[in-house]
Amino acid sequence: MNIEIANRLLEFRKQNNLSQEELAEKIGISRQAVSKWECAESSPDLDNLIELAKLYNVTLDELLFTGAKKKYDEKNDEEKEYVSIGWNGIHVKDKDGTEVRIGGRGHSVVVDGKRTWASFWHCFPFWSLVTIAYLLMGFIWNLWHPGWIVWLTIPLYHFIIEAVFGKDPNHDDDCDDDD
Repeated sequence: MNIEIANRLLEFRKQNNLSQEELAEKIGISRQAVSKWECAESSPDLDNLIELAKLYNVTLDELLFTGAKKKYDEKNDEEKEYVSIGWNGIHVKDKDGTEVRIGGRGHSVVVDGKRTWASFWHCFPFWSLVTIAYLLMGFIWNLWHPGWIVWLTIPLYHFIIEAVFGKDPNHDDDCDDDD
């Protein structure tokens, strides 16, 4: 193990007023293991690193790298930038407050506190409504021949959406519902 990391582990333990024995007891290991970490004879595994970071209220970066100085605080993420990927989509937030969310409803962008969901309308499957309308007109009223005119509403729909919301910068790239 790197001697700098060993020194940081020792420094964090002392800052938290813990003996090697107390630390070992809190994370469920032996005192000898803590001693070996602090002497750079061995390295803590990932599970122990996570427990140490939680115990000291720091990030893993702070625990392992000397350049990171920020305290870990889940409650105060307004000035933090982060990327979150989960079942509800992708959420990216920048330090200046700009956010981008990509999910099943398209994507939204928050700039200066204003959220836009324009791409929901860009990605809305209007063609499926037109298909249903055409089939209903054909099967119920037997209007197969004049019913083709409803297909002309598709470009009209996109023209109106572009006029109201502006051009979609991603075209139809983000219109897939993968989540």
